[in-house]
Amino acid sequence: MIVLADTFFTNHTPSKVLLVILTLFLVGSVIGYVLEVLFRRFVSVKKWVNPGFMKGPWLPMYGFGLVGMFFLCYGLTMILPSSIPLYNPTGHLFGKEQVMSATVGDLILILLMTVMMISLEFVAGLIFVKGFKVRLWDYTNMKGNILGIICPLFNLIWFAVAVVYYYGINPFVYEAFLSISNYLFGGAEANNAHFGAVFILGLIYGIFTMDLCVSIGLFAKVGKLAKVSGVVERYEKLREEVKKASEDAKKKFFDKLPEAIKKNVISKENRNSFFEKAYEATRNALLIHPEKKGNEGNYDENGRPKKEE
Repeated sequence: MIVLADTFFTNHTPSKVLLVILTLFLVGSVIGYVLEVLFRRFVSVKKWVNPGFMKGPWLPMYGFGLVGMFFLCYGLTMILPSSIPLYNPTGHLFGKEQVMSATVGDLILILLMTVMMISLEFVAGLIFVKGFKVRLWDYTNMKGNILGIICPLFNLIWFAVAVVYYYGINPFVYEAFLSISNYLFGGAEANNAHFGAVFILGLIYGIFTMDLCVSIGLFAKVGKLAKVSGVVERYEKLREEVKKASEDAKKKFFDKLPEAIKKNVISKENRNSFFEKAYEATRNALLIHPEKKGNEGNYDENGRPKKEE
């Protein structure tokens, strides 16, 4: 039995709706964690790091984002008059007959989702920077940034994410919403939730809660210890010394190579010069200090976010 979203909210109690929301939140948090790990590994930090404040494989901001975008789509679909059609590839999205192609009305939802995600990013970043003295991401080197938490480039990326979500993902989230509700409750008329599913969900959220408590306590202790012992300053100094020694060793090794090999290396470098120039031009356009490389300094040797002084 297919239960449309509008009848779902009409026929189910808030506690039942909450179970479905918690499931979507968990799915969004885990997917967001995977995406951030890959982004840091191959784009920003260039190594495997834990992108989150917590130890487990979840980023709550993405969970809030998924739930927020879904219900934003649902709410506006219910509010907007039928004279403002919206994209509807499944033919029955949110229980309303709509068009099968992109419309001007879609822009309203996309812009609102973009604003919502930027706001989530700003609030989350502010909590960690001001409350826990931790930067889980760092835009201080990006032009137009606000407190190093949000910046125009990533605002544009959030807009692209909203477009992809709205046109490519939201219909599937809607179907998942229906499937989850049907599995948990067996349809709109069911009175009891699936015990096994609820038990597993509760177990996962129990681990999530413990992880949150432990992570908050851990960062408080690490920050206090680092401030007292000065370990952060000593670590940074040692890291710079190791980096300089590595560069000197590479230079000495290159100087000892035969001329034929040197010419081959130089030839390869010339072939890559065009891409390097394009890369540098992009960095100069976007960054305040193009010479700074990434935000690797925000993480310790174990890949965990470092406390700020």
